[in-house]
Amino acid sequence: MKLKQFFCVLAFVSMFTLQGQNVPAKPQIKGSWGIAFALPFRTDKMDFIDPALGQKILEARNDTKSSLSFYSGALLAIKRLDSLGVKVHPYPVDTQLNGSVAQSELEALYAVNDIDFLIGPLSDRVLPALSSWSAQRKTPIFLPSISDAQQVNNQMIQGVAKNETLRKQLLDYAKREWKGQRVTIIHDSEEFAQAQSIIQRFPNAQKVDATANSNRLLEVLTQKMDTVNSNWVFVETANLKTASSVASILSSQLRFSGHIRLWSPLYTNAFDNEVIDFKQLSDLNYTTSAVQEPLTFVSWGSQYFAEWAKYPDKIAVRGYDSVMFAVLQLSGLTTSSPEGQKFFEWAGVTHPFTMVQDPRGHQVNQGFVLISLKDMEWQVIGR
Repeated sequence: MKLKQFFCVLAFVSMFTLQGQNVPAKPQIKGSWGIAFALPFRTDKMDFIDPALGQKILEARNDTKSSLSFYSGALLAIKRLDSLGVKVHPYPVDTQLNGSVAQSELEALYAVNDIDFLIGPLSDRVLPALSSWSAQRKTPIFLPSISDAQQVNNQMIQGVAKNETLRKQLLDYAKREWKGQRVTIIHDSEEFAQAQSIIQRFPNAQKVDATANSNRLLEVLTQKMDTVNSNWVFVETANLKTASSVASILSSQLRFSGHIRLWSPLYTNAFDNEVIDFKQLSDLNYTTSAVQEPLTFVSWGSQYFAEWAKYPDKIAVRGYDSVMFAVLQLSGLTTSSPEGQKFFEWAGVTHPFTMVQDPRGHQVNQGFVLISLKDMEWQVIGR
């Protein structure tokens, strides 16, 4: 099955009429554009002859699942834009996690279609090739994920604030709120430098190397916790096992509400997994920086459910918001203009977009939200 045929089926599902929308007044925005989506759909790894085997392969591949989720959110955005009279023609490009393949597929698509905007990739592995293509064709390229690749291309738009930005905003907030509570910093060997930077902000903070003390972490943390005063615990790790152990130990050490507060300055999935008890994090008033508001804030969630029989995950939301940003950019509006803000309000965009230019000429997003768990619900506490 060709990639185009594959996505025709996906797009057809999204052609049902939206019902029951309660949205703000429609903004005055018109236009017609082509947007390419360079994502690792990995159709080269799928088996379209045996549906059961194809489904099994799909479920086993995180890159494919992420791509389909992202694209499903994008399709809903395109459908909602159609109700404004804005026409977006989507062109999926399967990067196959191969730069030369992605560039070749994109060039073939460009030869027969107008491509005004490129969204992707999700992986740095193919970014150099796509960045080169965007510079050559003078077509904006929007990165929907945090990228560590150093590219020189003034067409590039980094759509997600980098880890350093998110970490700084959270620590700035924590410093303003700090009232002299005891501060403990738990880190692994890979985040030693970040732990040092936190110590500079909080006098008398104490460090715990989770890597060196992995076998006696419970004993060490028990000794560190003040049983009378409040404790602020910052955890710098991308290791799921370490994050899970710390959350469990701290939860068992709670003496009263607010006795221990858990902060995660590192934007990571370490605390976002099914292993860690959600109630434990809520009891610890878990607070972190994020690139989007909690999914409970997604105003178009019911429309997404009507389309796909499930609610959107974070990646679907990223796909939706990426399309809305692309249209704003193509319309010549800015995120700070009244009409741009009106458009984002109508769209129900959950990603903050505060765009600045870096020294290389890139547009870089500095937008963030700070979210905290309280009574098992996410709350936005700053942005």
